[in-house]
Amino acid sequence: MSAPDLSAELMAAFRECGAEKHTTLLLGAGASTTSGLPGWDELVTRLLVGSKAVADERAAGLLLDRQDPLIVVEAAKAGFEARQWESKVRAALYSGVTSLSSSALHLAVAAHALQGKADDTSLATLNFDALLEDALREVALAEVRSVTDSHERPPDYAVHHLHGVVDPTGSFDVVLTLTDFLEVLAASDAWQKVYLRDALARGALIIAGTSYRDPDVRQWLHAAGKEAPEGHSAVVLLARQGFAVSRSEFVALEAALERQWQAVGLRPVLLNDHADAAQVIRELRYVNQPGYLAPKERAERLWHIHRERFESLQNGYVDALRGDARRMKSALDVDELNITLWLADGAGTVVRWASGDRVHLDRDGLRAVEIGFDSPWIAGQALGADTVLIQDLDTTLIRRWKSVLAAPIIVDFPDHPPMTLAALTIGLPDSAARFESSTVMWQDAFSNLANEWGARIGSVLTDRDSGSIIRRESEAP
Repeated sequence: MSAPDLSAELMAAFRECGAEKHTTLLLGAGASTTSGLPGWDELVTRLLVGSKAVADERAAGLLLDRQDPLIVVEAAKAGFEARQWESKVRAALYSGVTSLSSSALHLAVAAHALQGKADDTSLATLNFDALLEDALREVALAEVRSVTDSHERPPDYAVHHLHGVVDPTGSFDVVLTLTDFLEVLAASDAWQKVYLRDALARGALIIAGTSYRDPDVRQWLHAAGKEAPEGHSAVVLLARQGFAVSRSEFVALEAALERQWQAVGLRPVLLNDHADAAQVIRELRYVNQPGYLAPKERAERLWHIHRERFESLQNGYVDALRGDARRMKSALDVDELNITLWLADGAGTVVRWASGDRVHLDRDGLRAVEIGFDSPWIAGQALGADTVLIQDLDTTLIRRWKSVLAAPIIVDFPDHPPMTLAALTIGLPDSAARFESSTVMWQDAFSNLANEWGARIGSVLTDRDSGSIIRRESEAP
């Protein structure tokens, strides 16, 4: 499933889990890899090669495949002088990064924290970067503290880093090697252990973007879970994207994944993309409200409206897309392009609803493609990633266009959180490299266009003729 396919049954797992009292949100690497930072294996590989502990990436891969990564990274540390270690970790983490922006998961967590009272949400991360702090500053325009040595929550906004901080300017209290982990575990009064125990004592602990490989977190959560009051759950959001497996492989693993997490006292929720976890977090403040509709129900209702009003909406949307094409030709500095609107149907696919170069006459003949980070179509990827994408096309299959640009479209529902329900794609006559080098020319225009489409699509929800369609069937007259 993807965000438009999060069902009522799945969202029911977050009712009365303790989140209604207090929520602690704990982020792992999946939140930051989607922002362009390396995952654990890539970071260790860079350190191994950089320290000359191994000759090349292939040798590093052999070590990582056959041993505990925590002891593997000890070889890299031993290859550097002691005084170099933290600067080398910093260089490996940010190598090749020219700019950083918070991911959809960071932004969702920040928004959740800022929507409630100051003391109803706590934020923690296993990551070294400060992208969650950046997201908070972006949304709140407020001062944010990074905490690496105390379970206490300061009066202002704060993010607790359970494994320390490595930002482009410095490092603090880094936990990376097996020795580091063993030292933390040996401390009976480790502040991280107290923090997680307090998190479950107050309410729910929601873990997102991690594969739960860290031995200290496993031990601390096991202990904290034994002391947690009834109804206070530790919920782990497991995205297929984090396991790097296909849909069929994930289906084959689902039963085992659920059993193993339940066996260690955590409640697993299986998702498709890291962006799905972001949508779950957006939903947390709404799931216990009367009349709540899960994302899948909202997607189905919006899709139903569009099918019922196919002819009028098709014609209106095509006219709008033709006007948009003229605007984007100027922004992208091209003489021709093709712009297409894709709409999620709540059944795991996104449908090519309208294009600027044609009017569809048959609502049952529209192309539908899978949503997800590994969808073969960029429209499906854009919904799965919740971010703007650009990529070259296979010119052996498509001769007219050489690249395609895609943006997710966010739709607001009355009394519900916003969610990505559509995508806008633009077929372009030149390679992606040309447009990637000139984003300043077109990115604002494209973002504004996506926002306009979000408002246009959402407006059908408030039309008098369709108002009853978004109500639950049980509420219908």
